Amino acid sequence: MRRIAEEARLRGTVVCDVTDSEGRNAAVFAHALGTRLGLRVVLAFVVDGVGAAAQETATSTLTGIANELGDGVEIRLEVGDRVEALARVAGEEGADLVIVGARAVGLGGRNLRCRLVRDLEAETAVPVLVAPPSTRRRSEQRLAVGIATSG
Repeated sequence: MRRIAEEARLRGTVVCDVTDSEGRNAAVFAHALGTRLGLRVVLAFVVDGVGAAAQETATSTLTGIANELGDGVEIRLEVGDRVEALARVAGEEGADLVIVGARAVGLGGRNLRCRLVRDLEAETAVPVLVAPPSTRRRSEQRLAVGIATSG
């Protein structure tokens, strides 16, 4: 029975943006989703400048997150406009889904803010999922999905 369930898992790729402060939470979410559904996870960090210091910091951040998550996580460092670079990575990696982080706002942190979603949805045909912020301990057995609304 377990073998059938494993064979029925999706085969695909998730690209996760880890550029901003919410990136680590998004990466944890992407890894949990990837593990559960058998998806390849690619963490992408976009640097807007070509400075060596910024690239070293980004590489260190990517490597640190990948090491925390363990095996099965790939990393990509990109230079350029964040939206264009993430759309390019999604295309090059054959992504089935792009995951971005969000910040909790409003009374009790019940709303999510992510400016990147609208621009990214316009730039690529790949669906964009907003990972919920880490506002409480999450079970490895459960996944929560946030929906971005225009406004």
